[in-house]
Amino acid sequence: MKTKYTLIARLTVFLSATTCLLLAFTGQSYAVWYETQGQSVVLNGNKVQAKHQATEEALRQAMLFAGASVRSVQQLTDGLLNDERLEISASGEVRQLELISETWHENAVTVRIRADIFPSQQQCSAAPFSKTIATSYFPLLERQHAQDGQVQELGRLVTARLKQEFDQSAQHAVISSIEPYVVHWQSRQIRDQATALATQTKSQFVLTGVIEDLSVYRPKSNTLAFWQDDTATRNFRLKVELIDGINGAPLLNKTYETESEWEFDRFAQLDASSNQFWQSAYGLALQNQLRQLQSDVDSTLACVPATGRVISINGGNELTVSLGRQHGLKPGDTLSIY
Repeated sequence: MKTKYTLIARLTVFLSATTCLLLAFTGQSYAVWYETQGQSVVLNGNKVQAKHQATEEALRQAMLFAGASVRSVQQLTDGLLNDERLEISASGEVRQLELISETWHENAVTVRIRADIFPSQQQCSAAPFSKTIATSYFPLLERQHAQDGQVQELGRLVTARLKQEFDQSAQHAVISSIEPYVVHWQSRQIRDQATALATQTKSQFVLTGVIEDLSVYRPKSNTLAFWQDDTATRNFRLKVELIDGINGAPLLNKTYETESEWEFDRFAQLDASSNQFWQSAYGLALQNQLRQLQSDVDSTLACVPATGRVISINGGNELTVSLGRQHGLKPGDTLSIY
């Protein structure tokens, strides 16, 4: 009876003493002032939340430009808005933040900040290498929720938008494969489902997702209470899990949810891929949640070693592996097989 073994290649980097000395002298970082701006729509009249989101986006952009970590963006945003000038000693990356200006438009705010950023040295050897993620269209748990506006394609479009967020902002991970079908993830079988999808797509990780809530609340009109707001609101709740495609271990389990103004008619035939949808208050609220999801996954995988699969063995001493230039692999890097 023949036994078939699956070989896994783990990416590691070995530096000589000379290389380490060169890095010590040439790899120094210097603090630089970055000036960026962020914008957010005012939802349900909540100007405080809009200002917070615009400030968070501006700070996130500054951190990405500087090559710094974005893990503490929300905490830094809270501190900046409380003091409007923030001195930070514990971060090691952001030395000073200043809120320069805020400009209010009809239903949006633009915030400009100035940040003194000192990118820290990478704390793990795995950080420079990109990890691959496979996913599929997200199923709608309650399909009747999609009838308002006819947004049945939202599960497919959300994954496409999420990939755009990774392409634009991720530092440590990439969505390398979106399978063009809906996977109904079963809690008892999710480990087997995830490892099978990872093997099929030659990916290191699998991101599962279920859109649990798209319900719309429309207040009943009351001619006597004409002063009451009759604006409809729509919910969005997405439950995701990030799973190691090699051993099935869960790395992240989180729910992302928001509520926003829903400006469309109940019987509208919406094109959920259009700018009209994604630039609406609801579409922008969804994008904020997807941006946070991308940031959480990227931070989770920052120091996880990049691994790949051995695709073929040629002549006994030549291997073809599922790692390459797109993962950050360079000539001279050493792969260890286990």
